[in-house]
Amino acid sequence: MSSGLPQGQRADWHRESGGAVGRLRRVRERVLDRAIPQRFVFHHVPKCGGTSVGRALRKRCILSQGTVLPEASYRAFEAFMGQGDTERMLVDVLDLREQMLLYLMFADTRCISAHVRFSETAYERFAELYKFITILREPVSRFLSHYAFSHGRSGAHAEIREGFDAFLDTPRAARLGASYVEFFSSLPKEADLRADASIDKAIAALSRFAVVGRLDDQKGFAEAIRRELALRVRIGHENRAGGARPGLRADDLSEAQLSRVRALCAPDLAVWEAAP
Repeated sequence: MSSGLPQGQRADWHRESGGAVGRLRRVRERVLDRAIPQRFVFHHVPKCGGTSVGRALRKRCILSQGTVLPEASYRAFEAFMGQGDTERMLVDVLDLREQMLLYLMFADTRCISAHVRFSETAYERFAELYKFITILREPVSRFLSHYAFSHGRSGAHAEIREGFDAFLDTPRAARLGASYVEFFSSLPKEADLRADASIDKAIAALSRFAVVGRLDDQKGFAEAIRRELALRVRIGHENRAGGARPGLRADDLSEAQLSRVRALCAPDLAVWEAAP
């Protein structure tokens, strides 16, 4: 196993490295070193085309890959905590997902593709071993796609029940317009995601990523993955919502609606414009 692993993991491995099991583990590590030479985390922001990216990466790294599913992690959190305020739990579950990310990294999972925030703790402990990548989408388009995907999605943990105009007045809409800040700033859940300092922190975090792709340039993103991770991936078109619903394309919104959406997305627009 790579000497770059944290000391505790090396100790665990050495205790189990004797005999036939140990030999098999060493063979597996040599195979993984050839097949997946670079460990990495793909931070999947919802509705940025990340489902296609994540599946392509995980297929390429089938021997050592892991994920954190949003629905399953929420249901696990809900079962552990008991019923509570849904909107509050949608925020609180972010801590569980970060803990799951850290578990996968301590388990030496080579490819991690997950709906999980950037973790300062994970970066500090694993930056020499793992590379971090993500893909972004123009924020207004992402906001509208997220709403279209979640609205009326009965039974889903993150269903949006409000009509479009009513939703724009909710705290969740304000948080949705700061999704990039929430995902990359590594700030506590209670932080003001719309503050200039929070936006700056998210931009600074993205500057430490090996690859920051753009949905409108998937070819360039795939080339950057090949260069940084030594992996050739073919990115498909998974999980499309079947096209935007009427009234949810930016061109179809009224001037007043578009102005409100752009105001809500101001934090993410700042990140989008400044990200590498």
